[in-house]
Amino acid sequence: MLSYQHIYHAANFADVQKHALLAQVLKSLAVKPAPLCAFDTHAGRGLYALEDTEAQKNREFDNGITALWPLRAEAPPALRPYLDVVSALNPDGTLSFYPGSAMLCRQMLRAADRLIATERHPGEFGHLQQAMAKGAASAKPRIQTLLGDGLKTLVDTLPVTERRALAVIDPSYEMKTDYADVPKAILRALKKMPQLCVFLWYPMLGAGGHRLMLTELVKSGVRDALVSEIRLDAPPQEHFRMTGSGILIINPPWPEAVMNDVTQAVTSRLPAKAFGDVFWLDNCRINPDTGLIVI
Repeated sequence: MLSYQHIYHAANFADVQKHALLAQVLKSLAVKPAPLCAFDTHAGRGLYALEDTEAQKNREFDNGITALWPLRAEAPPALRPYLDVVSALNPDGTLSFYPGSAMLCRQMLRAADRLIATERHPGEFGHLQQAMAKGAASAKPRIQTLLGDGLKTLVDTLPVTERRALAVIDPSYEMKTDYADVPKAILRALKKMPQLCVFLWYPMLGAGGHRLMLTELVKSGVRDALVSEIRLDAPPQEHFRMTGSGILIINPPWPEAVMNDVTQAVTSRLPAKAFGDVFWLDNCRINPDTGLIVI
């Protein structure tokens, strides 16, 4: 049974990293006039009300967007596209709403583009439908919301007629099989559409499941894969098991310097002491003793 609801964690440091990087990806992909098809395989609610009881329970946003919000008028270029979207959703200047990946895509995609947002949790899907149906995107893309398995939707739908595609993959990893299913789906998707830009988020936990996932991708021979990882010196709250957050981008639309700029801009502005690292997965080797990648 699916129980994860992102509202309890919305706008935390991992969301800030993820969405600041995603906004830069969307900005870069929009430079070319050719239409784009974007997938969000685990779309959640799409839009999160930070005043809701669930968000207020842990207030993880205090260690995320709250720290950046006062800086929005003087934000560095690395954070500007991201903070512009958050600001557009809060026009009165009060931080009340936070965009999920689907809403970020919806706000930044163009009228000629397409968004396919999938969510498998029935309750969250209802919220997603409402969020995608309203708002103030100036040139709203064509949007399709689906209830079901987002990874299957991605693989089954590719290749798309647009010839350019972005796959945002950010599972909750509440199902242990996610660590095996995600790399399998990525490899199948790339086989069907090699030019696909893959944007994968993963949590960094003590169990190290993310290393197993990255190891499978290295073993497969995936190339042109850039990684951003942010590690917290200490978890900000007792309940918080996640000590870090990672983003893997396959076929990134910009050079390593952009990834570095965003990663450092985020880590330097978080309330908790954090360390950022950017590296190419292509350069990682497998430790013959452990069978895992060495980063």
